[in-house]
Amino acid sequence: MDESLQQLEDELKSLRLRGPSPQLVDRLTDELAAETDELTAPVRRYTSATNLGSWKWLGWRTAGVAAALALAAAVTFVAFKPQPPAATESPATLAVNTPVNLTPSTPSANQYQPVAAANVLYEVKDEGVVEIDGGASARQVRARYVDTYTWKNPRKNASLKWTVPRDEIRVLPASYLQN
Repeated sequence: MDESLQQLEDELKSLRLRGPSPQLVDRLTDELAAETDELTAPVRRYTSATNLGSWKWLGWRTAGVAAALALAAAVTFVAFKPQPPAATESPATLAVNTPVNLTPSTPSANQYQPVAAANVLYEVKDEGVVEIDGGASARQVRARYVDTYTWKNPRKNASLKWTVPRDEIRVLPASYLQN
């Protein structure tokens, strides 16, 4: 058995490698040249959430604008409550002629009171350049909101929600720097 293994080893030692074919050499040369070109080509930077130029940051930008607009709408809603009409008579005359109700007022069974208002901005769209008075250029921006108002009946503990879509179009004057 040892002798047969020795013969096999001798045969294997006597074998010589063949050289690669010219087609193989050409193919390997082309593939290596292509890889070298890829390595020397400028690296393309992919946009991601860490890149400020990415579309994903648009959500955070518009969230800030939406929060500011919602705050402005809430302040406007609270600040401009309807006022009762001003009395034409003097306060002394009103006090004499107005009967006084000494019993505490109780809300009726169907009396609802407003308890909440919410404005949600869900789309901001730049509609391009428009021309305004005097031939000046301006940019038209459309903001789309959903306003939700909630009323509650404290006596029955019932509530009512009203949801209204709303479009707000703003025309922002464009100014150009001239050198």
